Amino acid sequence: MNLGAALDWAADQLAAKQIADPRLEAELLIMHALDLQRNALIMNQAMTVDQSGLARFKKALERRLKHEPTAYIIGDQPFHGVTIKVNKQVLIPRPETEQLVDIVIKEIQHLSLDIGHLTLADIGTGSGCIAVALAKALPQAVVYGIDQSGDALKIAQQNAAQNGVADRCRFLKGNLLEPLKEKPDLVVANPPYIPTAEINKLQPEVKDWEPRAALDGGPDGLKYIRELIKAAPARLYLEFGFGQAAKITELARAVYPQIEIRRDHAGLERYFIGGFDELSTSRPQ
Repeated sequence: MNLGAALDWAADQLAAKQIADPRLEAELLIMHALDLQRNALIMNQAMTVDQSGLARFKKALERRLKHEPTAYIIGDQPFHGVTIKVNKQVLIPRPETEQLVDIVIKEIQHLSLDIGHLTLADIGTGSGCIAVALAKALPQAVVYGIDQSGDALKIAQQNAAQNGVADRCRFLKGNLLEPLKEKPDLVVANPPYIPTAEINKLQPEVKDWEPRAALDGGPDGLKYIRELIKAAPARLYLEFGFGQAAKITELARAVYPQIEIRRDHAGLERYFIGGFDELSTSRPQ
């Protein structure tokens, strides 16, 4: 079987299972199985796939047909210019969280903060994607990554090492800000924010494969967000879910004199910023 025929065959099977973007998914799997770059994939459609390569491809395809996420099959996910190792112990990084990282970096630049003495904390660090991306973009800052999962912290440490920021990423086990002796300058979090009752309604790639602890935000989805706001770090940046902006704003009014809600690239309210000084484009709620 040549490369083009293998891709067509796989894409048809993926489509039959109602997996989105079946051709792209097939391409990602075969590039992984055959260790091909995209340009080689495009230029060599007539190339014969040997039996060992075809076996690896079929094994990866079988996993994807069971709705296992491609990132777990491949073992990594691109995120904000770095490559993040992932497995079933950690949430797969999303584009919306890349935007959260962008917001934090731009805020720091706008406020002209002393990066050399800046400490940030990534709460619920998981794979460490936020911590690693921030450390990469802010070459003198120290970033703490905190998580209750020891398995997740092992992955985060690997990601910091492979991206050359292990000396400035310090990973601690514990709940929220508890492991820190002093409050950091900024706190960033993509906490669990899906209401418990909604989890089983999610697509199978999420509900059946990704760690429930990284998804479940309690009855209203705000369990961890409520605790983070109450802890009142100097500046707080949060990602949250659909329809939660009004309640989060209400909770934050008792704590933060400056509040801002920002939208993601799809136009949905997605990010909370709270602080005790002027925000870059302050719109108090």
